[in-house]
Amino acid sequence: MQSRQGQLIDTARNVQAFLDENAAVIGPTIASSRANLDDAVAQLTAMAVTQSGGKILSKGATARQKTLRTSLRGNFMKPIADVAKLKLGDVPEFGALTMPKKQLGSTQLVASAHAMADAAEPHAAVFIGVGLPDDFVSELRTAADAVTTSMNGRQVQVGLSRSATAGIKDQETRVRALFRLINALVVPKLGSNVVLLSKWKATKAITHTTVTPVPAVPATPVVPATPVVPATPDTPAATTPAATPAATTTPSTTTSAPEAAPPQA
Repeated sequence: MQSRQGQLIDTARNVQAFLDENAAVIGPTIASSRANLDDAVAQLTAMAVTQSGGKILSKGATARQKTLRTSLRGNFMKPIADVAKLKLGDVPEFGALTMPKKQLGSTQLVASAHAMADAAEPHAAVFIGVGLPDDFVSELRTAADAVTTSMNGRQVQVGLSRSATAGIKDQETRVRALFRLINALVVPKLGSNVVLLSKWKATKAITHTTVTPVPAVPATPVVPATPVVPATPDTPAATTPAATPAATTTPSTTTSAPEAAPPQA
């Protein structure tokens, strides 16, 4: 049963309970609509149960079919194929005595099993002589029929579930239409009774459960590693030639000429 269906059924039962509790106020005028509502709720509930049960049984039948297929191949077909490979490689029926492909569907697998049984039966003495049971052919056929039964059972459950799903949609539409009809009949009966009007409004409201998804935490971006730049050999700095020392200017020495001696008288 889906949550939407469950919520609608719960609301319908609440409406039924309200109508029962306030039958004296509402009166018998809604009797026909109430009977239709009771019928729709009963059918909706039964179909929801069938739908859920069908899905569960279908899954169980699928698991059982897988187990039976494995048993048919490993416990009944493989021993026959192994013996045929060793003892009957030259008989015309040898093709039917080999193992089928694993991906073969269930219907084809069952057909291969019955073909193997038919091919092995004329050579039963060879198989029994190496140790297979006296009734190995009938055991093989029984194991193949078990797979067929499982397939049929699963199909029945799938069919019931699908039929119930289609019926549920019809009954959901019917219940919602009856809610509207009954509301139109009940509200005038309640008159100005604020308490009952408020209770009726809350009763017929279909509560939907909202699931708030948890926001995904964004992944932290991976920062690419900075590539390592190989060290470049140091380029020797340009040598600036030393400045040529400026020429030293030797101060010129001025030699004064000796003063002439004064003439003698």
